Amino acid sequence: MTKRVWQRTLEVLWALLVIALPFTSLPLVMKLTGSSSVAPASLLFVIPLVLLYFPVLLKKDQPLPFHVRPVLLFFLFALLTIPLAVLTPVPDFKQQSITRAGLEGAVTLGLGLLFYLAAVSLPNSVRRINLTLQLLNWTGLALVVYSILQVTLEMVIPSAKPGLNAFHALLSPTRLLEDRMQGFAAEPSWLAHMLNLVFLAYWLAATLNRTSAHRFRILRMSLENILLVLGVVALVGTLSRGGLAAFMLVLGFVFALLNIRLARWLSTRFGKGRRAVVTAVITLLLIVMYAIIALAGLWGLSRVDPRMEMVFQFTQGESNPLLEYAENLKFGERVIYWQTGWNIFNDHPLMGVGVGFSGFYFPQYLPDFGWQLSETRELLFHSDGLLNIKNLWTRLLAETGIIGFALFITFLVVFAITAVEMINSGRGMRRTLGFMGLFMLVALLVEQMSVDSFAMPYLWFSMGLVTAGWRWYLPVANNGGVNGQI
Repeated sequence: MTKRVWQRTLEVLWALLVIALPFTSLPLVMKLTGSSSVAPASLLFVIPLVLLYFPVLLKKDQPLPFHVRPVLLFFLFALLTIPLAVLTPVPDFKQQSITRAGLEGAVTLGLGLLFYLAAVSLPNSVRRINLTLQLLNWTGLALVVYSILQVTLEMVIPSAKPGLNAFHALLSPTRLLEDRMQGFAAEPSWLAHMLNLVFLAYWLAATLNRTSAHRFRILRMSLENILLVLGVVALVGTLSRGGLAAFMLVLGFVFALLNIRLARWLSTRFGKGRRAVVTAVITLLLIVMYAIIALAGLWGLSRVDPRMEMVFQFTQGESNPLLEYAENLKFGERVIYWQTGWNIFNDHPLMGVGVGFSGFYFPQYLPDFGWQLSETRELLFHSDGLLNIKNLWTRLLAETGIIGFALFITFLVVFAITAVEMINSGRGMRRTLGFMGLFMLVALLVEQMSVDSFAMPYLWFSMGLVTAGWRWYLPVANNGGVNGQI
């Protein structure tokens, strides 16, 4: 294979990976992998990319960003927990195979690492990063338009729904819902997940920093400006409470940054003696305003989402009022799964029970309240599959212990420092990608409370792309080269 053909093949595979990002559970990939849920279409392209690119990369001894070190440390430790887990007696759970669970855990970890390595190394020039962002925009445009059509098309063309369902069946194992947008994803919450961690993070950053990957404008607006509006519409249309909460947290973060500037500017308009009082009053007013906006948002959501009808009704006199309240809002099972993960961690605090093995421990550590919930009983008594913690934070604690959790947080902190450095020392697209990294991290705090899979590519893709931007877009004060490599 000549160098030119090799490079062209890499570019095509990378472009196809970006285009495939919205597809979370492609039936073809599900058949090939035997997965029943998470089977991203981008998997079809990340493996050949790595097989083609990394042998040459290692042969050339081309340095990678230093950020790869903490990522590798986490993944290596997480993989180590799998063979260590089988050294201790693992509880039996129906006909589930411990060997299969360990292999699945290793594969999901490996896929997460492959997505990160591909995203951090394949966009290896300013031109390729810009092309990636352009392709991300066009992919995102198709995603949000298709999502909006899922709810609105039937209003315009009543006979279109069967055809839309037939088309969607080719792309996802689940049927379209009547009143919720889900894009090409298997679940509406997964659409919200990818929007928050990839698309909206970039579109909001580009809008705030007034940059674009394209030269054209539509009525003086960039494509990212338009996509941000459409993306928010699609996010609201998912009715994903976690996704909406994550985006509201990002908006709160943005407003906090803007209000800090406003408070500083206003305080300079007064004398030194009154500056502290004025700053305190402004801060208090802003907190009150945000509280009113949050309450108004909850009230509005309670009007359109039946699950939120009892959001302002608190149960009294129950033995466990918080769990009862969560059950009234139709996420009591999720809270129980999280608490189960925490209980497992309490008994295995150092290295956890091993990646992929927490499901074997569910009957032993399930809280008493969990046995009262119909979904939990159905899964335990009438399903052969292992239960999931459904929360990355408690899953990390339960399966990798405090060591794995600390390693994961370490590379998030390194990434956060990098994003802040890009904002402070960059301009143009470097600064935009820095904001994208921060927005993704803020959304991650909430998003990963409902998603626990390492095989989902969105976290790794965004972190890799932002790190690539740090590497190839030079800081304002440094025009002599790129530092910080290994």
